[in-house]
Amino acid sequence: MAWLEPLVAGAAVVLADQLSKRHVLAQPRWRDTPGPRAFFAIRCILNRRAAVMPLRARWLIVGVWILCAALALLSLSQGPLAQGTVAAVGIGMAVGGITGNLMDRLQRGGAVDFIAIYPWVFNLADLAIVGGLALALWVLV
Repeated sequence: MAWLEPLVAGAAVVLADQLSKRHVLAQPRWRDTPGPRAFFAIRCILNRRAAVMPLRARWLIVGVWILCAALALLSLSQGPLAQGTVAAVGIGMAVGGITGNLMDRLQRGGAVDFIAIYPWVFNLADLAIVGGLALALWVLV
């Protein structure tokens, strides 16, 4: 199993996610304001509700991330996911998305969500998690 594909996919997701969040945070016109909602819009909010653990348990949050990353890498080294680059890229995307949201959680106390498609608001990391897992599951089907 080559580790290059998931590492590159994960790093690309983290980079794109963090750069997009930095850009959105720098634009005051995209801050969440009350009023009518468009079907599709850029609307920056700090989502603290998605946090499962209290922020003061940083060591636990990082420990859970390490466990998830280790399980993802183990799944790529054995079984049906070990047989192609599609699954490797998918797992790398998902781990990169989780990493991007973890970085937000540790730096800002919540995930920065900004892509609003009524009624949801999400970010590139969320898209990478869902899309990456979909790619990995596609290999299994």
